[in-house]
Amino acid sequence: MNRILIGLAIGCFLTIINTYPAFSSFLPKWESMKKHREIAELLIDTIAEAESLKKGKPMIKPTAEALTFSRFNKDGQVHTLAVQQDDGKSVRGIDISAALGRYDKNSFDVIKGMAYEDVVKTISKSHKQISLKYADLLPSVAGTQHLAIGINYAEHGKETGQVKPFMFPKLVHTDPAIHQLKYSEGWLLDHEVELGIVFPSAVCAADDLDKMLVGFLVVNDFTDRAELMRKMDSQNVTGGKGFPDAKSKKGFLPTGPYLVIPRNWRAFVKELHLQLSVNGVVRQNGNAGDMVWDIEKIVERSLSAKGKTNSYFQNRMIKLFEGNCIPANSIIITGTPAGVVFNAPGKGFIFGSVTRYIFTGGFFSAKMHPYILNDYLKKEMKNTRYLKPGDYIETSISYLGTIQTTIVGNHSGTDQPTASLDRLK
Repeated sequence: MNRILIGLAIGCFLTIINTYPAFSSFLPKWESMKKHREIAELLIDTIAEAESLKKGKPMIKPTAEALTFSRFNKDGQVHTLAVQQDDGKSVRGIDISAALGRYDKNSFDVIKGMAYEDVVKTISKSHKQISLKYADLLPSVAGTQHLAIGINYAEHGKETGQVKPFMFPKLVHTDPAIHQLKYSEGWLLDHEVELGIVFPSAVCAADDLDKMLVGFLVVNDFTDRAELMRKMDSQNVTGGKGFPDAKSKKGFLPTGPYLVIPRNWRAFVKELHLQLSVNGVVRQNGNAGDMVWDIEKIVERSLSAKGKTNSYFQNRMIKLFEGNCIPANSIIITGTPAGVVFNAPGKGFIFGSVTRYIFTGGFFSAKMHPYILNDYLKKEMKNTRYLKPGDYIETSISYLGTIQTTIVGNHSGTDQPTASLDRLK
């Protein structure tokens, strides 16, 4: 109701100016604006955003600043919704697929070939809004092959005992924002709130970023630390061994409710605050501006790999990505701030483990580093902070929405990665 009243007031005000030009002598010239209606839309969106902030509701950027897209199924086709409102339970906006007659799987493809302003005009001309519950939304980005950055926040590096960012593939289907994760016995299930970035076309050079839009979404990069500790190379963690296996199980990549495409992505990144809570208690807080590798650096380092075969997955060496360019519509997962469950073993534990290794003859059956890691794995199995059935996790980034994950029991024993190795040859 407030939005309607505001719209009527602004509409009357602009009509008066248009009808009685003498009034406009006291105001800035409006000729620079192509349509009075665009002014009204911007003011309405800005006021509505301020109202949402006061009420603690999720915020949507005005279309003048960013395009916010959700995906949903209708009549057997994928539709893209240009989101204009979000009350925390449902989203409301314009079915831009219907407006354009484009029903591509990915939102970027729906607006392919269109200038930013043309998309804004299409949205503003469409007056028929629809409402969708969060549970009706698809993952904001589809696909199974993604690129992840480890240790890209300094404080997270300190807690895990690593100091240098590194890359590895994450090979699993994305899941929607309303998310159930089936837990399997023996996991040490950890959480990681992360900023995901997506490109509308293949990126073959860092300079490409100056000529294209960039999409952003919130993801949770779930990890089985038990699998990671069993398979990682403790003397070369940044080699990435063990990470694809530990992070590519079914349900390990839920996405936020929407993909956000800002007009000025460099300025937008500085506004993004990451947060994750478990059962209402905040565990992770961070800002995207604190990444060790910024987006340009991530692209530069990723392209330097040029599809090299240097990561392990299911006991095979695989490439970070196919070809010489970062693929369009795959997610780059940019790292997590401090606050995960896993912490590197302390000096006291290492001293005790080395002592046991020496005086119990552990050196006859194992090398020292794997022995210490296995010793620590046994200790971590008693850590009650790892996620378990019944836990509820909220993973959010400002302007990108919230993922709502419930951990449930898994009696089927299905915990294998869903990406086929045949696709990775």
